[in-house]
Amino acid sequence: MISLFLPEQMMSYEEVSQLPVPSFFRNLNLDQYVRSLCEMYDESELRPYFYCVSRDYATAKYRQEVVHDLEDPEIREAVNSFIAKVGEAVNCRQCADSVSATVQKCKWYVDCVNAYYQAMEDLCLAFNRKPPKSRAFYGLHQELFHILNTATVKRLRATSKTLNDEFAKFTFHLTINKDKASFDLAYDPADYCGPIRTALAHGNVVLDVIPFRDQPFPSMDLSPLEGFILKQLEKENRQLFLQLVAFGERGPEVISQEILDILRELRFYLANMRYMERLKEGGFPITMPLIVKDKELYMDDCYDIVLANRNMQEEKEVVLNDIMKANFEKAIIVTGPNQGGKTTLARAFGQCVYFGMMGLYVPAGVCKLPYCSGIYTHFANEEGADGVEGRLYNELVRIRDMFEDLDNHSVVILNELFTSAPTMDSLAMSRDMMKRLMARNAIVFYVTHTFEIAFDSDDYVSLVATVVEDGSFRRTYRIIRKQADGVAYANSIANKYKLDYSHINYRLRKK
Repeated sequence: MISLFLPEQMMSYEEVSQLPVPSFFRNLNLDQYVRSLCEMYDESELRPYFYCVSRDYATAKYRQEVVHDLEDPEIREAVNSFIAKVGEAVNCRQCADSVSATVQKCKWYVDCVNAYYQAMEDLCLAFNRKPPKSRAFYGLHQELFHILNTATVKRLRATSKTLNDEFAKFTFHLTINKDKASFDLAYDPADYCGPIRTALAHGNVVLDVIPFRDQPFPSMDLSPLEGFILKQLEKENRQLFLQLVAFGERGPEVISQEILDILRELRFYLANMRYMERLKEGGFPITMPLIVKDKELYMDDCYDIVLANRNMQEEKEVVLNDIMKANFEKAIIVTGPNQGGKTTLARAFGQCVYFGMMGLYVPAGVCKLPYCSGIYTHFANEEGADGVEGRLYNELVRIRDMFEDLDNHSVVILNELFTSAPTMDSLAMSRDMMKRLMARNAIVFYVTHTFEIAFDSDDYVSLVATVVEDGSFRRTYRIIRKQADGVAYANSIANKYKLDYSHINYRLRKK
């Protein structure tokens, strides 16, 4: 069976469930995104699909094609209907497994067969009316058409339809008195309630609806009254009931695990689209990125999706930022004062790369991305960063391990490394690390307090977190492309520790 997620192979849900959580998830706030989405749409079953990150250009494009098809209202409606109808078939199968009466089991099975194959037929008809453009949906259309036209399925559908049509003809008259109920096959189709309602309506009489105090049918199993009715009908239609039991007991398991996997993939796409569209309704831009094979990238009006969702609920503003790198430029160096939005920008950058490679919308206004073979992150605030050996030692070990997997399509996001080392040592280690990363030809996004790194190569892009130029150095959370100078950072530190001119002068005068 074709996959809507991978162009070359189908991964079963059992296989997807074994995928580990990517190491970059927590650093990029993606664990919070997944938790929020799963809770919002009650889709905890979809969590493992977020870990199936594509590592090549072809897979990203393949998934984008599916999303573009789902943007069409007709196709999206047909897909939602398919999901609902297969869900109805699954419910019928579960009902059949949960009841004890043989006739009841077999009738639920008949309903399951009808709903399951009708869902396939309706989706095929919808795709005939509005042919999808993606390879995934085209392949799914062909496979469903083939299933529906096999001799076995045709016989199953014909028999189940005949049984359902015959059972739909059953009519009877049930009279319930205070002490007993009488059953009569001589059913009178006349509606006695209609004239009564009409007469009372003209008299301006309000009819109160008295609800049942107890559930009339407390379980899926037949109540005594239902069992009695069924036995009377069986006496009059013995041959039909024998056919029902024979069909139900000998019928194959029709619901394919592969179709259920397809449903999960569809729900994954739709849940992510709904989440992103909700942000768009809240005023945040979203876009489908252009995935390219070179290393040029730009992100206009990008933002941290988790921060945006939280601030949207609290009606707070989120500052949007731009990131741009030419094909020949090798690294993006972000400097500026603490609490200026640098780490948030690093997360926004990583999220755009992740969602782009997943084939989904990204949190940005316009976006062009190089395809990515892997995302590697190292943030200074990781849990357990200190350990027995100390923070610096653990940082160096993790960076060493990261180098083993890098290639020329890797994206590396680093945030405030070597802060526990003296400034000159931190600068020396940062420079050595950058040389090694450049030798691997990886794309690097480095947030650092050692602004001198930005001067080391003309191939580095320098982004600086800005402050209000009124002496207060208030953060604007705007990060712009300009040459690093370290001035705002130094002034911020001086103010923090009261080492600026006014404080020093005040203390000298007091002496």
